[in-house]
Amino acid sequence: MSSKSSGTYVIDENYNVIAVNQTILDLYPSLKVGKKCYQCLMNRNEPCPPCPVANHVQGPQTYMDPIRRLYETVDAVEINLPDGQLGHALVISTVGESETIAAKLPRTREELEKLLDQEYFDTLTDGSTRKGFIRETERIFSRRNKTDYAMILFDIRNFKAINETFGTEGGDQVLRFVYQFLAHSWLKPAVSARIESDWFLFLVPKSCLKEEQLSFLLNLDWVKDSRVVHLHLRCGIYYVEENAASVSTMVDWTIIAKQSAGPGEYNTYAVFTPDMREKYVDRAEILSGFANSLANKEFQVYYQPIIEASTGKLCAAEALVRWNHPRRGFILPGRFIPALESSGFITQLDQYVLQHVYSFQEYLRAKKLPMVPVSVNLSRQDFYNNAFMNDLFTMAEDSTLPADSISYEVTETSVAVLGENCSYLLNQIRQIGARILLDDFGSGYSSLSMIGNYSFDTVKIDKSFIDQIETKPSIRAVIESTITMCHNLGLTTVAEGVESISQLNYLKEHGCDFIQGYYYSKPLSEQHFLEYLSAAEIAETHTLRSFDQNDPGRMDMKNLMDLVDHSGMFIQVCHPEDYSMVYANQMTLEISGHPDLPYKGARCYQYMLGFNAPCGHCPMKQMGSENEKEIEVDDGAHVFSLKARYTTWNGRKVFMEYGRDITDTKKAQHRYADQIRGILECIPEGQGVFHVDLTEDRWLSSGGNAQNARNMQNMSDVNTLIHQIASFVPDEEGQKRFFDTFSREAQLRAKAEHRHQILLETESYYDDRSIRWSRITAHLIENPETGHTESIIYGVDISKEKAHIEEIERERQKENLEKDQLRQRIDETMELYQQADRDRRYDYLTGLGSRLDLHDFLKKAEEQERSPVTAVVMLDLDNFKLVNDTYGHDAGDRCLKILGEKLTDFGLQHKITFYRFGGEEIVGLFRSSEENVSKTVSSLLELIRTQEIILSDGQEISVTASAGYTSIPGDYHDMITNADHAMYEAKKHGKNQSACLDRSES
Repeated sequence: MSSKSSGTYVIDENYNVIAVNQTILDLYPSLKVGKKCYQCLMNRNEPCPPCPVANHVQGPQTYMDPIRRLYETVDAVEINLPDGQLGHALVISTVGESETIAAKLPRTREELEKLLDQEYFDTLTDGSTRKGFIRETERIFSRRNKTDYAMILFDIRNFKAINETFGTEGGDQVLRFVYQFLAHSWLKPAVSARIESDWFLFLVPKSCLKEEQLSFLLNLDWVKDSRVVHLHLRCGIYYVEENAASVSTMVDWTIIAKQSAGPGEYNTYAVFTPDMREKYVDRAEILSGFANSLANKEFQVYYQPIIEASTGKLCAAEALVRWNHPRRGFILPGRFIPALESSGFITQLDQYVLQHVYSFQEYLRAKKLPMVPVSVNLSRQDFYNNAFMNDLFTMAEDSTLPADSISYEVTETSVAVLGENCSYLLNQIRQIGARILLDDFGSGYSSLSMIGNYSFDTVKIDKSFIDQIETKPSIRAVIESTITMCHNLGLTTVAEGVESISQLNYLKEHGCDFIQGYYYSKPLSEQHFLEYLSAAEIAETHTLRSFDQNDPGRMDMKNLMDLVDHSGMFIQVCHPEDYSMVYANQMTLEISGHPDLPYKGARCYQYMLGFNAPCGHCPMKQMGSENEKEIEVDDGAHVFSLKARYTTWNGRKVFMEYGRDITDTKKAQHRYADQIRGILECIPEGQGVFHVDLTEDRWLSSGGNAQNARNMQNMSDVNTLIHQIASFVPDEEGQKRFFDTFSREAQLRAKAEHRHQILLETESYYDDRSIRWSRITAHLIENPETGHTESIIYGVDISKEKAHIEEIERERQKENLEKDQLRQRIDETMELYQQADRDRRYDYLTGLGSRLDLHDFLKKAEEQERSPVTAVVMLDLDNFKLVNDTYGHDAGDRCLKILGEKLTDFGLQHKITFYRFGGEEIVGLFRSSEENVSKTVSSLLELIRTQEIILSDGQEISVTASAGYTSIPGDYHDMITNADHAMYEAKKHGKNQSACLDRSES
């Protein structure tokens, strides 16, 4: 990505940031590759409410950035990621500066209400968002028994295909249709929401949720331009329990249930179970306890030996990690590795293992114990993490270990997904002398071309192949071809998971180089691996390359001691008269770029540099008349610090030089000088500056324009200086805080924690004896010449900045108070409105839809957003006034309530939706063309006639009804009128009768 473009970052389908450009980092430094974008930007646990990806917004949209308080244009562009996933590139540009956009900020209550509402209400469906759902549900639970409710989440199968077929506008129509259908279904939801794309979430009374009837909701027909589109839904259900889980967690459990629904198209739903919760909680506990476990060193590094096949000798080991949890015991990698990878924490664990392996190898070297190379696994996220890769290279640069002591294993999947970026980084790793092993070859993106296209040294054949050696000839052919191909490319092979003698013999017979598996050893703890190392025979080929074994000839004792004493340096011996080479050690040969070519007798300038004549910086030319001299040589690419002398070799005069490559040291010295210069240039005039050596506990200098600082000279140690500076803090508590922050021990502790800067804001005295706010800064830097940690300490007057910030904070608190008060009033109004809306859409007595709900249904049906009405029936209870007059209105109300419940169940069975039309009149809309209307109406009248109604005083009564119906399609209002006329026609013939004017028969 160009650093001179709009701010851009790329996320995968799980909102993990996988790439950023410099512009976006300048705008939002908190964005981190490998982490969730909404966690980085807003510290949220879910996508931001206006997120264009979550809301499927097409094209650029303008939003208010709450962090920088500026309007921004954001365009979310769909892209295909290297691993085949669908991702999004979010391109961000600011719409003007704050002065020019001030007019766009909300200035009226209505504008503010609209701005606030977008967080809680979905503009597409007029339902709630996830945040709005949680808010409304919490309110209901505060007033009512939450165990009376369930949460049910629906999604539409293959919704993407619908969007692609009918376009975004058609997709939006489908979303509105499904939402309206479910929101006004027999579920009778108390809260309805669209929480993401085609995810519809409802809080419903348990009494309304009948699992056996769900098929009526999971298979819908949507009509578009006389074309019927079959929609197949799936859903997950969570029955709310009496526990302390938050509403947000309940929503997560409902999502888990929905994701567990079967893959089939029809009638697929799942109910959340304790087993699902255990998996959810297990993953949550793994992630929540990871940081503490890492800090407490509960993760232990194990080592599995790798054996040279031809000799049976130890040649290397792989570092593996085990989690020894104090409460849960050993947690298998198969449980915690996937959780850490999906959450972005895996890089922290990989860094922990790498540091541990370095420490272990350095311990072996210091104790002069046997050593073999140890390989460390790198995960895909590691390559996206610049800080981790920098640490990897820094550890290699700072370590005194041989370059091949640490190797790295990468998987096929990582290589395939990362592409060119991975190739570049693998080359960089190889340049520091480490080996690269391709792990689990054959388990993922298997490709023979992959081996030839990347910088690997070794290929590890996956255990899944080894397990089938004895049973599948085709697998044996693949293994043999892999070994042959690798050898032709100059690569070695390791067989993973070898457990039997027959597997071992087969692999040895076909030339596999190394063996890893339980046949030789299981993964061992550090202590057990130390014992294994001490007892094992070490193979001669365990390093990348052998040192040159050429016999240097007979030498005098002084020359021999030179080669021994300086074996860790570059050593070269040649004849001065013709520059022919006599001896060169392996380190020197490596510089030539062709260490395997024979060097004896070759001209040093030809062999080392490819020149046709001695080079201008040749050390011999700088010797003059001296026989021994220290020289610094710069060949343009490297700087060497050499010691050179003339001596004899087999009785013949030779020129011997040995020394070190100090290129990095020189660069570090320049960086050190630039770093100090950069710090000093940024310090304002009038401030004091102090320079100390923390490692040696020594004061170096005090200066600057502040007289107070210039007076602090010749301090005995660092803490004496810090105490002296702290005395300018006016109160005793502040002085203690200052010393605790900048004492030598505190600064060294910060350096050990990889912090390079310490800040403290405090009041302090100035030269004019005024007390002002200051920001004290300590920069921790490394001196490459001494290897010591040094600190530069200075202060900056921030009194004006502090006053400005306090003013801004007061304004912010005032603004927040006003917004909270306004939000509270809005919430109260919305709660009343929603309650009123629910009351007017459902008849409280019968539980059936109201006449208003009927009107809305008919309107949407006419707009072809509902399934067509095939027939209409009108019911009227016979002599119902007599019931009220004889038994009282309470008895009449009870009749209506019981009949309403029976009609609801009857409607579910026969795909009829009933509405209370007025008084004791009820209208039913048929939505299935398969029903025999006449027979169904007769069954309905029989149901009403035979229903026994028990009154509060124990009396039993029954009622009858008259019905009129029509099944001729037409204008829905006309159909209801025709059914009403037919009902009155039925009454003319007596009670408990039905009539249909379509055929002029009753």
